[in-house]
Amino acid sequence: MKKIIYSLSALLTLVTAGSCKKQLMTYEGLPDIYFNEAARLPAYSGEVLTDSTVLSFSLALAKDSVKNIVVAVTGAPADHDREYSLTINSASTAVEGTHYTPIPKTLTIKKNKLLDTIPVKFFRTTDLRTRTVTLLLDLQANSNFVNQMNNKVLDKQTGKVKSFITYRIYVNDMLKKPKLWFDGYLGVFTQKKLNLIMEILKITPAYLDATASLGEQGAYGGYMQRYLNEMKTAGQTIYEDDGTEMMMGQYVQ
Repeated sequence: MKKIIYSLSALLTLVTAGSCKKQLMTYEGLPDIYFNEAARLPAYSGEVLTDSTVLSFSLALAKDSVKNIVVAVTGAPADHDREYSLTINSASTAVEGTHYTPIPKTLTIKKNKLLDTIPVKFFRTTDLRTRTVTLLLDLQANSNFVNQMNNKVLDKQTGKVKSFITYRIYVNDMLKKPKLWFDGYLGVFTQKKLNLIMEILKITPAYLDATASLGEQGAYGGYMQRYLNEMKTAGQTIYEDDGTEMMMGQYVQ
């Protein structure tokens, strides 16, 4: 009986040892490189990760804006810097030097790191008022990284995919009505009226888009209508771009 127990113990030891060896095996190929925004962990339940983003100047005061593009790699950190390759896709309509600053020629994942951030500055050019330009960035495989993790099929029927190695940035300055804009106080939305409100009341479009209460808008509308009335009395009537007299909402007349 003891011999049987010893034999079983020896067999279990061999099986366990073999199992441990298999668990200790590591992947020896090159790590994958990808755009972090498309494959990172969601920040909250239900967040949808995409391979693109929209940069709109329509509610901004600034003349330029910086978009940080985060590149990530799989595997363990290395004890040295590792260069990676990023190119501008030929389908891009954004023009380097006109719509955005040049991207550095040499890009690296620093030693002991798994991420790199590329700041790209975009400019508020006049053509963005009537069209959207697109910057497409492609990650290429090189001697340090592969891009086998290139896309994920989102819909088999339509063939829609999410790319991990191509990132799209859509840029425009097209007319956008702030989400909280209430016509009853502020009247019909126009870009010229929004610009005048910003100039006179010193409030930002972003505030009207996300924060302004109805009470505040009532005060804004009343103040602006008095200003428009005073300008008209002084013989300096303010007109919209279509030639009609600028008016605030019906509740502040």
